[in-house]
Amino acid sequence: MSKDATAPGVEVLDNGLTLVVAPATTAGVSTVAVHVGVGFRSEPVDRPGMAHLFEHLMFQGSRCVEPGGHFHRVEAVGGRVGGHTRHDYTELFDVVPSGALLDTVRLEADRLLGPRLDQRTIDTQVEVIRAEIAQQVLGVPYGGFPWLHLPEAMYDSPVNTHDGYGDVAALSRVDVDDCVAFFDAWYAPSRIVVTIEGDVGSAAEQDAVRAALSAIPPRSPAEPVTVAEPAPTADRHLSVRAANVPTPIWAAGFRLPDPTARPDLYAACTALSMLVPIQFPELRLTVRCGWYGVPLDARSPDAWVVSTHPTPEASGAPLLALVRDLLGRWDARAPAPDVLTHAAARIRLRTYQDDQRLGHRARRLGAAQLLYDDPAIDDACDPSAALDRDLLGEAATYLAQQHAGTVLVSRPEE
Repeated sequence: MSKDATAPGVEVLDNGLTLVVAPATTAGVSTVAVHVGVGFRSEPVDRPGMAHLFEHLMFQGSRCVEPGGHFHRVEAVGGRVGGHTRHDYTELFDVVPSGALLDTVRLEADRLLGPRLDQRTIDTQVEVIRAEIAQQVLGVPYGGFPWLHLPEAMYDSPVNTHDGYGDVAALSRVDVDDCVAFFDAWYAPSRIVVTIEGDVGSAAEQDAVRAALSAIPPRSPAEPVTVAEPAPTADRHLSVRAANVPTPIWAAGFRLPDPTARPDLYAACTALSMLVPIQFPELRLTVRCGWYGVPLDARSPDAWVVSTHPTPEASGAPLLALVRDLLGRWDARAPAPDVLTHAAARIRLRTYQDDQRLGHRARRLGAAQLLYDDPAIDDACDPSAALDRDLLGEAATYLAQQHAGTVLVSRPEE
């Protein structure tokens, strides 16, 4: 059998950096994605939002690039730039015409050598984060739901419960020395995955990519933060007041299985996130696999989240009992074969649509390699292959038998 020409290749360079090369047939488009092993759950507990702040600082110039120069140089060739901070990683990426691939890798290598850091820039980016919180969390209906409040009901460790978007008061105390120490500890090459995807260039260009990334000196990384914690021994129910909630909204969080131990069970839980609202439409449920509705986007423990707008008299315990009951009755109301066939088609269509978005494949491969040391874990946990009635029933039972956390968010009393 011939080898799949688009299968990603993974290699570890001499400095410890991991390079993923993933060819694909494109109209002359390349993506460079950088995933760094530091996210919300890795940052100092007394500096909530430090990983997010540093994502911003990585765009504010580096040794050979002026402030704002990364945006300017990529956009000047018709490309686009992005960045995100998640629970367990920071992501930086560029989508460019293939002729700009090597120059873009060199841009990334330059900022991975070290960003420009001064107090004025740090203070400015803290204010940018303040504005983000005001506009994207506090300033929109249901902003921050459910990830802002639900973790406190699900977990004990501050690593898992704190607000990683940013505590502006804490970030206002960050200075240049803090940032230098953070970069040295968390941006070591051995904590970085760089993915080039699409038109990956000739063999000579790929050698030049390796040379640019290998020029980053190796150094000792910070010790990984332990995010694992024992499962809860009882249900927990929180009630929170928030001014940006027009009507009450409720969520329950259950722990997803570890995908490295039971990829089939994880895939079935992902499939349930689509099937539960279909099978129980009268409850008007929204179900997410993963905090942001993206499976396999964080290490375990991760969350399977059910949310709805409750009736005024509803509270946490009865609503949770209702969800448990419907999961417990899954075998009795399991989908008919034609529903499962349709679900498989919908999942495959969504996967195809995602893969057509420029940059998506590189970003998923890089995140999967960083989080699970396996760029193909999405295939192992494919929900379209988990639509077996017995496996779905096992997943429903797995979720129903857990102790869970709930949060009810409503407006402040007048």
